[in-house]
Amino acid sequence: MKQPRVCIAMATYNGAAHMRIQFDSLLKQTYENFVVVIRDDGSTDDTVAIVKEYQDRYPDRFVLLEDDGANLRCPGSFYRILQTCEPADYYGFCDQDDYWKPEKIACAVEVLEKLDGEGKLYLGSYDYYTQDHKYIRAFPKQQVPITLAKVIYHTPASGFTLMFDEKIRRKYICEVDPGTEMHDRWLIRCAVCFEQVVYDERSLAEHIRFEESVTAEDAGNKKLLTHFIQDELMSDVAVEAKKDLCYFEQVFGAQLTPQDAKLIHTFTKAHGWGRKLFFPHRMRARIPGEIALRILFLIGKI
Repeated sequence: MKQPRVCIAMATYNGAAHMRIQFDSLLKQTYENFVVVIRDDGSTDDTVAIVKEYQDRYPDRFVLLEDDGANLRCPGSFYRILQTCEPADYYGFCDQDDYWKPEKIACAVEVLEKLDGEGKLYLGSYDYYTQDHKYIRAFPKQQVPITLAKVIYHTPASGFTLMFDEKIRRKYICEVDPGTEMHDRWLIRCAVCFEQVVYDERSLAEHIRFEESVTAEDAGNKKLLTHFIQDELMSDVAVEAKKDLCYFEQVFGAQLTPQDAKLIHTFTKAHGWGRKLFFPHRMRARIPGEIALRILFLIGKI
């Protein structure tokens, strides 16, 4: 029986130093029927030359979109790929500098194929590694089911672990403006509210933390709390996240169940900090992140 067609969206930008590792891992996938559609966002290094090298060698595997001259950044570049690519059965995202285990695509398709109907979103897991291939830690295991409360201010899976079907691409990327919220959080929240979500705790990728990009998230709880203080209490990161949540409510509020609409409005309205502060459910996977979030509620920043 013919395998479902999978389209992997890869947005590149100045990734020449690291991207061959990712490309080679894609070539080692045990799954056969997939294509990687690449859009470059104005790289000034050899990124495009490397992409064209792989495209010339493997024309059935890699497709480079024509340069439209727009610098869309992330997530805009990912959205543009999925708005313009050829239709497929399933879609996923791929970063330019990670490593996928050979069975990654096959496992995701196998899980999705077991679900009935349309509107299916798969979430996977991964481990953190240094650039010299030293293990850092595992991505936190998520509690299931993944409910709306868990995706208000938390993303239970990174973009490159997602796979989803044509209905989700069409309904939440092509037929509406997905805005500027990160593609993983946007699609997960959409699917939690309206579609099917399945979580796979197996680690099927290595997320590489390069020296220039390592943050306190790759360390212990003490440094992680410092990270949240610097990046959320002392900046507008959380404010922007609330704006994204408000935009989601604006787009889909009328379609939400009364229960989900009430829950989201608890966190989008300007007042009512007490209900946010004493919200009875855990909202983030790691304790320092949960503490930082409650502090933001207490001081009325979000």
